Amino acid sequence: MSLKVNGKAYDWGDVDVKLPGLALVVQEVSYDDEQEMEEAYGVGGKPRGYGTGNYKSSGKLTLLRDDYDDFLAWCRAKGVPFYKVEVPSIVVSYANEGESTHIDELKRVKFTKRSHKAAQGDKKLTVDIDMMIVGGIITDGLEPV
Repeated sequence: MSLKVNGKAYDWGDVDVKLPGLALVVQEVSYDDEQEMEEAYGVGGKPRGYGTGNYKSSGKLTLLRDDYDDFLAWCRAKGVPFYKVEVPSIVVSYANEGESTHIDELKRVKFTKRSHKAAQGDKKLTVDIDMMIVGGIITDGLEPV
């Protein structure tokens, strides 16, 4: 399956949402993280160093409407409201032909927003789900901070 990861289409890709009894098919995934940094000034107009603040990571999943409906049915069956679901791990694997596979793990994911869209002439209905990645993004085995 071709998969869009952070806006780029890869020859091969897979997104494994780690929820028991649910196999979600993800059309697109995007995620980013940031580390707050700020210059520290002393005497004079040039920075003498820097300080760091909080680490933050977030992202978005795009699902076809019928896969989103399956997710809602899973929530109902488990008795868990949509915004109370915590996904322990989402594993994103992707590569282009002839290249090594990249594996990113999104740890402890909470959903924060749902966006439904449909327009005249659409061949498919999709739902975007914004997410907060509480445990951070592990890229090819490397912790973010």
